[in-house]
Amino acid sequence: MSWRPELVAIEALPGSLVVEYEQRGGTFADFQVGGAADARRGASLVDSPPSDVWSARREACSTDRSATERVLAWLRAREPVNALLLPHHEADLDEPVREFLDELAGRRRETISIGAHIARELGHDQVAHVDDHAGVENIDPLPDGFEAELQDYRREISGLLEKAVAPPHLADDLWAQWRFYASEAVRTMTERLESSERLSGGEHTPHLRRVMLANWRARNLAIAARLRSASAAVPGGRILFVVGSSHEMPLRTALGTAQHDLRLVELEELEP
Repeated sequence: MSWRPELVAIEALPGSLVVEYEQRGGTFADFQVGGAADARRGASLVDSPPSDVWSARREACSTDRSATERVLAWLRAREPVNALLLPHHEADLDEPVREFLDELAGRRRETISIGAHIARELGHDQVAHVDDHAGVENIDPLPDGFEAELQDYRREISGLLEKAVAPPHLADDLWAQWRFYASEAVRTMTERLESSERLSGGEHTPHLRRVMLANWRARNLAIAARLRSASAAVPGGRILFVVGSSHEMPLRTALGTAQHDLRLVELEELEP
């Protein structure tokens, strides 16, 4: 690729957050998003307690360790996607671990099929995990009526949502999909769906919708902070962030001004 990033970041939870959510218990003990389920599964295959997460990360990043040791360390660090960047097929692994990594590598999820794939092709030794679900404490335990309110909102916006989803005929053309989501109309519609539309009731907006909005904006600010922090690993370099399109406008707001040495690159600059 002509535009070569020095670092790839993905919408996946850092291992330390996977551990934090697991230890908090309650609603988020079995958190399923941000790659948390795979992170817990990988750690369980190597019998790794939560207290391992930081020492395992140091071991995984050490080039003095063997490939086998580093692969297993990434599982203990709760970041199994990073194990895929190493020659895991050549590592001395138990069969359940090998099967888990093979299955993970075959996923069509963008964090793996795009993010990890590009990083591996470029010879990177890890991808930055920058997802965050700041604000979880506001819905733990889930408030009464939360699921019903969420379903009501989804029904209300169903017509608008259809306009913000790439049409089926683009399913096999990633660049066409990315151009669709990068269009000004779709960016505006997605931002409306995730934020301003929640307040369409004005002063009569249900309390839970305001909670959802607060959590959404807090989450994106936290992701922006993690991404900005990751930029320190490649000062002056390029970062490719593989993330869902609904995050684009909040992240642009957070990172698009007053960052001094950071410039957001438009899709057309990346065209092959």
